[in-house]
Amino acid sequence: MSEKMMAAVFKGNGVLSVESVDVPKIKNRDEVLLKVEACSICGTDVHILEVPPAGFDVEPGLILGHEIVAEIVDIGSGVTTLKPGDRVVVEPNDYCGVCEYCLKGLTNHCANQISLGVNKNGGFAEYVIVTEKVAHKISDSLPTNIAVFAEPLACVVNGFQKINTMPGQSAFVIGAGPIGLIFVQMLKAAGVHPIIVSEPMQLRREYAVKCGADYVFNPLEKDAGEFVSSITGIGPDVVIDVVGSQMSEAIRTVRKGGKVLLFGFNTKAEPKVIQHQIVLKEIQLLGTWIAKSTFPAAVQILEKRTLDLEKLITHIMPLSRIQEGISLLARGEGLEIIITPK
Repeated sequence: MSEKMMAAVFKGNGVLSVESVDVPKIKNRDEVLLKVEACSICGTDVHILEVPPAGFDVEPGLILGHEIVAEIVDIGSGVTTLKPGDRVVVEPNDYCGVCEYCLKGLTNHCANQISLGVNKNGGFAEYVIVTEKVAHKISDSLPTNIAVFAEPLACVVNGFQKINTMPGQSAFVIGAGPIGLIFVQMLKAAGVHPIIVSEPMQLRREYAVKCGADYVFNPLEKDAGEFVSSITGIGPDVVIDVVGSQMSEAIRTVRKGGKVLLFGFNTKAEPKVIQHQIVLKEIQLLGTWIAKSTFPAAVQILEKRTLDLEKLITHIMPLSRIQEGISLLARGEGLEIIITPK
């Protein structure tokens, strides 16, 4: 194995450079060295490269990327559940397991959390190091282009467990990026009907229909409240804000006694909250943050091909074109964009 590899290095102020760096070496007994098969671009990567960055303080010199599929090539002396040759997907937010939050089962809120591509070198590279506990084994038969959805799917599963939808219930999804479309497929698989999607970008509206949405509209052309109520009558049972800035719209459109799930993360959004609407309508307002012990469930969904996520892939690009891929996602001209090392 070469001592050097190509990686996408954050230089600060919106600059990402593909350059030669040292291949990482195992330093701790619980670490594994991974050879990256693929790493897809997330909205987080887009936000990091905004000027100024939106909500993520990343130091220059860091390798970005966290939606990783890889093969183990080496293991630390203390690793017992994995071996070289195993294929894995990576839980990018590593946790200590001993802080108060971890002991309460809230590993996604670990006080000592270390996140790949944010404060530790990530997967837009040929090799990356992670700890044993966040490398989740997958079968040799699971295609890379399906396995790469494990991280976003695990995050969706965490939120989905909170809303606990039932067949025949209705749902309104605000935003049809990759996460929104995964939610649409999950809702469809759960027997939810109708599924309504709001999305201003035409490409994403088209994909929402492909993923099983029953009604799709452009919120710049139609009032969400009027459109949704014309279909559901009293309003949807569940509203999911994937955008991160639509809480007020979600509260306005959900039915009395309904649930609002806030998934999107946008530190710049400061929506006006009319508190009496939550009280009067007896709304359950729920937040959900990344994955929380949901990688095994996500892997199971992928292995069983419960969802048709591969249809969300719009681009597969080599690492040398990563800047182009990030620009496509930022402009809404791509959905799932997969980066391969070569």
